[in-house]
Amino acid sequence: MLFFNMSTNAQFAPTARKFHYQFNLRDFSKIFENLLQLDASNYNRNNTLGAARMWAHEAMRVYHDRLIMPEDRTKFMEFLQNAMKEFSEHKPTDILAEPLIFTNFITVIKGHEPAYLNIKDQDELRSVLEAKMAEYNENVSSMDLVLFSLACEHITRIARICEQPCGNALLVGVGGSGKQSLSKLTAYII
Repeated sequence: MLFFNMSTNAQFAPTARKFHYQFNLRDFSKIFENLLQLDASNYNRNNTLGAARMWAHEAMRVYHDRLIMPEDRTKFMEFLQNAMKEFSEHKPTDILAEPLIFTNFITVIKGHEPAYLNIKDQDELRSVLEAKMAEYNENVSSMDLVLFSLACEHITRIARICEQPCGNALLVGVGGSGKQSLSKLTAYII
């Protein structure tokens, strides 16, 4: 449903301004590729909300992160909420509750096996990233970053991409916005 709406809706067709709006089955398969990282011990029949949240996270990373126009993002969220109503008994507000961030480097840093889990607390993520940045500064070179919420989210996005087979990303932004620094820190973490 979600893929069909994204690929056939004229609003999401590529234009000169939105040339990267190329949606195909490869994008759709990326959602399922990451859903296969679900650990059965963390998600069971009683915890269907966690699996639904992971699906929403993956759909947002694959599709929503590419959208540059506010009206496109709004339309995508409508598609996502309609899809949630079709397959999940949970409310869309519960599924999309913040923070909707999944990563597996938090469990590895804590000394456990990698598990692709939802970040429960933004402060926990920030403290782990600040500790890793201090370690990076001691071992590699000095990097003075302010890890505000959006920077932490970008690190988890870059880590998600780097951990995929043949994962690649186009980091777009003005010079000095931190693209290279966040990428270096992420590569050090994973």
